[in-house]
Amino acid sequence: MNDTLWDYCQEYELVFTRSRAYRKNDQAWVEQKNGAIARKLIGYGRLEGLAATAALRRLYEASRLYVNFFQPSFKLKGKEREGAKVRKDYDSPETPFRRLFLRDDIPEDSKQQLQQQFELLDPVRLLKHIRDAQDAIVAISET
Repeated sequence: MNDTLWDYCQEYELVFTRSRAYRKNDQAWVEQKNGAIARKLIGYGRLEGLAATAALRRLYEASRLYVNFFQPSFKLKGKEREGAKVRKDYDSPETPFRRLFLRDDIPEDSKQQLQQQFELLDPVRLLKHIRDAQDAIVAISET
């Protein structure tokens, strides 16, 4: 945790905890997503300073949109144990946006907002923003 996050929590009177009660393995799920998305984009180097923060912010803004709107992923439907072997069954790959859009419990106005945002996005431009932010992070880490 850094001082900025701590100050933010204090300013907005947010209760800060390390994980949910009785869920000691929450951190593993966060780290899994870090490995699957964030670490592939930025690596494992330590970044410090305002310039690195700004570059990471640009990278996360572009990658969040790209991953949620254009990057399909498998979703686990279920598991069956056959002796020592576990057989996993997956849905067909879909983007998080598409999965959310197909749900019945999401209000129509929210779906319309997401659809409008999707129509404004260009995956090639998002990839260029990601690459530019990665180049900026590499330049910062080399100094």
